[in-house]
Amino acid sequence: MEFGFRVFVLSSLIASQLAQPDGGGVERGTLPASWTTGASCPETPAFHTHAYNDDFIILRQSGCTNFEKPFLYLLFGGRSALLVDTGAQSADVSGAVHAAMKDRSARLNGRTLPLIVVHSHGHGDHVAGDSQFQNALETTLVAATPEALQQFFHLRNWPNEIGSFDLGDRVIDIVPIPGHQPASIAIYDRKTGVLLTGDTLYPGRLYVRDGAAYVASIHRLVEFTRGKVVTHVLGAHIENARTPYVDYPEGTTYQPDEHPLELGRAHLLELDQELQQMNGQIVRRAMRDFTIWPR
Repeated sequence: MEFGFRVFVLSSLIASQLAQPDGGGVERGTLPASWTTGASCPETPAFHTHAYNDDFIILRQSGCTNFEKPFLYLLFGGRSALLVDTGAQSADVSGAVHAAMKDRSARLNGRTLPLIVVHSHGHGDHVAGDSQFQNALETTLVAATPEALQQFFHLRNWPNEIGSFDLGDRVIDIVPIPGHQPASIAIYDRKTGVLLTGDTLYPGRLYVRDGAAYVASIHRLVEFTRGKVVTHVLGAHIENARTPYVDYPEGTTYQPDEHPLELGRAHLLELDQELQQMNGQIVRRAMRDFTIWPR
C-alpha cells in the first residue's frame, strides 16, 4: 500500500511539473520567515501586514486580539480588489485593509479600486468584521452562504461547478469545497499560482464536520489543480509547530515555534490519499504537518 501511495503521488506530481525551472510564468512573491504574534500584549498594530508582492497582501490578526490569529488575503486587479475573510472578533480589520489599499493607491497616483469582500467559509473567526464593510462606499460584501456565492459567482451546480471571476487582468477560480463548513471555498489566483484553502487545508487541525462532503471536496481540489502551477497552498491559520506531528493547543495566543504558513500541492495529495484509505469512516489522524480531525 505504501508503494502504491508513492506511485500515486509521483504520477500526480509529474502532471504538475514544468519543463524548465523558470517560475512557471506566474508572478513571484516572498513570504516572511515568521508570522509570530502575541509575544507581548497589548500588541499594535492588530494586524501584521505582509506584501507577498505589490498586488497580493497577506494580513495576520494578532493573537492579542483573538487566539484564532486568522490570516486574511487582499488581492488587487485592474478593476477591483478582493478581500478574503474579515477576521475574528475584537479587531479593526477595516482600518488595516484600507491602510493597505491606501498605500497601494499612493503608488498608483491616487487611483483607488472598489472592494469585493468574500469569505473562505462562514465561521465566526472569518466573518466577524463583516459589519465594518457592510455599508462602506464602493464595497460589495458577499455573504458566506452557498446561495450568495452561487449568485455572485454564477455557480449553477453547487458544489460541483467551478467558477471564475476577473478582477481586471487577474482571473481567480472559485472551487466549492464544503465539508468543514457548508460555504467553504478555495480560491486559485492564476497570476501567482497561489491556492487559498481557508480552514480546509492548513498546518493545523483540519476539522471535518461533513465527512462525505469533505472527502469529495479534497478530491475536487486534487483534480482542479492537476496540471496547474501551484506555488503555495495558503490556509487561514497556523496551529502546528515546526516539530513534526506537534500542534499548539486550542486557545494558544503565542506560538514562538510555529509551522510555516505555506503548504504545497503534495500536502493536498497526501490528505486526499489518507481520506481515500479511510473508506468513508473519518478518524482522527496526525500527519506530519496537519491533523485530520472529525467533529
